[in-house]
Amino acid sequence: MKKSQALYRSVLIIILCGVGFMYSQSESVYQQVEEAVANSISKGVQVGQEALPIQLETLKGEQVSLDDYLGQPVVVNFFATWCHPCQEEMPIIVEMEKRLKEKGAAFVAVNMTSQESSKDEIAPFLQHYRATFDPLLDKDGEIMKKYQIIGIPTTLVIDENGIIVQRINGGLTFELMEDLVIFRE
Repeated sequence: MKKSQALYRSVLIIILCGVGFMYSQSESVYQQVEEAVANSISKGVQVGQEALPIQLETLKGEQVSLDDYLGQPVVVNFFATWCHPCQEEMPIIVEMEKRLKEKGAAFVAVNMTSQESSKDEIAPFLQHYRATFDPLLDKDGEIMKKYQIIGIPTTLVIDENGIIVQRINGGLTFELMEDLVIFRE
């Protein structure tokens, strides 16, 4: 009887040691999986990618970076004053900016200044639509190229981790705005 109890205890100790070892290794396995997932997310301009950096001057002369908004969702809208779909969607953009502020999210407008006939047209354009945001100015077209902006307007929804979760190529309607990931409950 004592031999079977000793054998039973030995087997139990071996099992417990094995479970303990497996538990101690599980943390490193999970860490490896997390690192693999993090490494699989590349920087880019499409859904699922970490948004490329943007750092530009605003119309008022302030330097703003997309990194300033890490930790909160942000909607980025690319527009130009001469663009008819941009003109049509501007009342929606103004409303969207208001709603985003109410939700604690950020809004960033990027004017394709390199495509404008004059920078002087931007302020009157925004005043006409009663827009209160201060747009970033892509004076040399660098951001337009980096973000592969072929047609404008283009709108991106970026989550609090800097990952692009939605990209809309073309003008927003009120229905499309309501359907943005950030406004879904």
